[in-house]
Amino acid sequence: MALCGIGVLWSGVSRRRSGRQKMTTIAQTWESLEKQRAQVERVFSALVGAGHYESGLTARYECARAERVRVGTRIEEYRSPGFLASLSEASAGAGDEILSEMTRLADADTAIMAAHDLFAFAPGWRDVWDNEIGPLIEDLDVIDDVADTLEAIVMDPHLLKEIEAFRERVGDDKDTVINLGERLEGRQLDPAQALEELDRIANEARGRTAELIEATLATDASSQGRARYARWKGAGISLTAANAEYDRAYWSEEADTDVEYNPAATIRLIANSAGVDLNGLPAPATGVLTAGRSSIYLLPMYLDRYLTGEVDAADDGWSSD
Repeated sequence: MALCGIGVLWSGVSRRRSGRQKMTTIAQTWESLEKQRAQVERVFSALVGAGHYESGLTARYECARAERVRVGTRIEEYRSPGFLASLSEASAGAGDEILSEMTRLADADTAIMAAHDLFAFAPGWRDVWDNEIGPLIEDLDVIDDVADTLEAIVMDPHLLKEIEAFRERVGDDKDTVINLGERLEGRQLDPAQALEELDRIANEARGRTAELIEATLATDASSQGRARYARWKGAGISLTAANAEYDRAYWSEEADTDVEYNPAATIRLIANSAGVDLNGLPAPATGVLTAGRSSIYLLPMYLDRYLTGEVDAADDGWSSD
């Protein structure tokens, strides 16, 4: 028992040393964020004052600002945890969480500065635009996958024709997104219009997907089909980061390559943005969460679960995949 106690204590001391190093990193990172805060706020105010994608930028900024306050509070709590608390694994985990949250805050600042470059057509604006279309291209690839699932379970000839037309529209949407970059290049539209077009395409693609899913579920007369339809129309499934956040790198079948971008640094407000906490929330059929006045875009991968997940008739729960 004595040796066991010494081992536990030594493990705790090691964690405490690691915790001090982590606290130093947290303090330095926070200081860096605070130093650039004034510049980011000036840029944000100038962009909004000029009417550049005002509602979208404001939603992005307000989410990040609320998160900054929350992270600042967490840092103060973490800064002097007391000896026993500093030995715990929970304390070490809290430090990792804070560092992760600060990374998203830094990405939020990057997004505001990137918006400045995009609206000014400054050098590097094309990289900003490429990062901005990443989530929508991933959306459309995922929606294509949902169409695969629909096609596999649908028997109705009329619905199969609708799915075929749906696929063609997804392809058209991808072409439109690529064309937006070319139109920006030729100054045929301004960046705010281009961002609003991304919102429009995302919203309409999600709407068509939801309509097809509902039509498919409504035609399934089996007990599971009825249960799935009731779940779709009722409380729905619960979101997790794993099935609603965008990936930094994902396989694109159409491009036959990995697509890489930083979803936490987009100008548009999405599931990966600082201040967005979606775990456990009901998964909307729209693929968009509404938080106050803000629309938050989710990766619509979870929609597939409405079509394939088993519903437990005993408690109407949703089985894990």
